[in-house]
Amino acid sequence: MSPVRFFLGRPETFDRIIVEEVTKTAFDLAQRRIGALIVFKRQDMLEDYLKGGVPLDGRVSHEVLSSIFLPQSPTHDGAVVIQGGRIICMGCYLPLSDNTGLPQKYGTRHRAGIGITERCDAIALIVSEERGEVSLTVKGEIERIDSPEELKTRLESTIFKPQQDKNAWPTAFTDNFVPKIVSFLLVCILWVFIGGQPRAEIWMTIPLEFRNMPSNMEIVGELINRVEIAIRGPRTLISSMTPDQLKAHVDLSRSQAGINNIRLAPENVRVPLGTEITKINPSMVRIRLEDIKSRSIPVKAHLVGRLPRPFRLKSVQVEPPEIVIQGPAVNLKKVREIFTEPVDLGEVKDDAAISVPVDLNLPQLRLAPDQPSQVTIFLRLEKET
Repeated sequence: MSPVRFFLGRPETFDRIIVEEVTKTAFDLAQRRIGALIVFKRQDMLEDYLKGGVPLDGRVSHEVLSSIFLPQSPTHDGAVVIQGGRIICMGCYLPLSDNTGLPQKYGTRHRAGIGITERCDAIALIVSEERGEVSLTVKGEIERIDSPEELKTRLESTIFKPQQDKNAWPTAFTDNFVPKIVSFLLVCILWVFIGGQPRAEIWMTIPLEFRNMPSNMEIVGELINRVEIAIRGPRTLISSMTPDQLKAHVDLSRSQAGINNIRLAPENVRVPLGTEITKINPSMVRIRLEDIKSRSIPVKAHLVGRLPRPFRLKSVQVEPPEIVIQGPAVNLKKVREIFTEPVDLGEVKDDAAISVPVDLNLPQLRLAPDQPSQVTIFLRLEKET
């Protein structure tokens, strides 16, 4: 936290538009049976209870939240933390509740949501992927929310704060006066220590992350996942830094289908206090996004080997004969049929119904929701005359 925000407090920017976005997302994900866990920070600190996670500081919107919790997102299993109307981090892991009296139907996501509210004044919004239910947890107590209107009312009554009175400015300086003075002195000492050192500049290669992917699109083609940066700062601080401590990021929330040329600036790299980015190579990344489409594709049996004599194959039938796969439109267009995993005819000695997985080893393509990962091959044999 910055010294200015520590002394004056962070302005409250959580408004009813954000409540609308969160509510819309929660019930949309519930209808699609996609799990989610959203934590609203209030007065208590959360840092001691969060593990992992990716810093974001992004706007709260239906599109951004939905993309975070999609199954293909690397952060979909963790929690999103919202503070002051902004998403401050995603993919966080929370402490689980120790309450042994919780119903068996509650899984890890529910126990994490209850656990964080048992330890602080945060509020947790939980979407169950198994039951398609929306729940709200406050002070370790969980309740099911049955409608968007009910969720809006509960969020507004628990999160919105009364406006500050005329004494807000004086109390901002007098409340917790001793910790604030100590913090101010520590900042001054740290500033003198960092500012008084000789400065140096080094080059290093760091990872490049892509954030806020539109939920209906995917990246296709070659992708740059590392960039070179020149970083300048105090010599002792710079010399101890490693590439794993830094990450560059690209915000894709405003990207469109097709080719997107995105310029990289120092703001795209989070660096330690007292250092600065002087150069980034490449200074621009070229990203191709494609709309995600779905299509029914015929399934063919992959038969290997030979039937033992005197049998020969009379007919082959696959059930279901087609399955729906989805992925970038340009990749989906190239697929005419898909095959099963191999079935050895040498082990077949009579009419058979064999369950076998689908071999979906295709770049960026996957089964659509509710599609079977296995099909049944019906083999009918006859004897040669």
